[in-house]
Amino acid sequence: MRGTARGDRCRLRGVRDRTDDIKRRGNVIKLRIVAGSNDGANIVPDRMGTAQDFYVFDLFENGSSLLVEKRADTSPEEEKGVHGDPKKLAAAADIFADCDVVLGRRGSPNFVRMRDNSRFQPVLTSVGSLSDSMSELTETFDEVYALVERRRRGERPQVIPTVGRGG
Repeated sequence: MRGTARGDRCRLRGVRDRTDDIKRRGNVIKLRIVAGSNDGANIVPDRMGTAQDFYVFDLFENGSSLLVEKRADTSPEEEKGVHGDPKKLAAAADIFADCDVVLGRRGSPNFVRMRDNSRFQPVLTSVGSLSDSMSELTETFDEVYALVERRRRGERPQVIPTVGRGG
């Protein structure tokens, strides 16, 4: 069962949480982003699978972002010293199945699997905070959106972009 907290502000400065506002916007271009966090403020510095929770955001082409939901990471634990378990990826993918982009600080075997075999577009960030990462992702919105559109058509682009300072 997913742990959810609609409206959980998660100490995110600059990230709006107004679902009614989005309903009034009509057809705007957006990306649904998921990132792993243990504290609601920062993306886990290790592989995404080590996060306690997944934070789901809508990022709009105009640069605004909205925290949609906090979801508990209920995927199975990996064996000690083993990374990139496909079963863990499958379970995590079920948790964030409605997302377009998986945002992480560190690549992993499962990020490569996502790139090669899934509809999710993995993106790396050099920025630790969730709100700052959303801002940095806005800078490459068109590029990432184009990759997501290709995935929606069944293509599997062999790229994992990096966003952020030095990215």
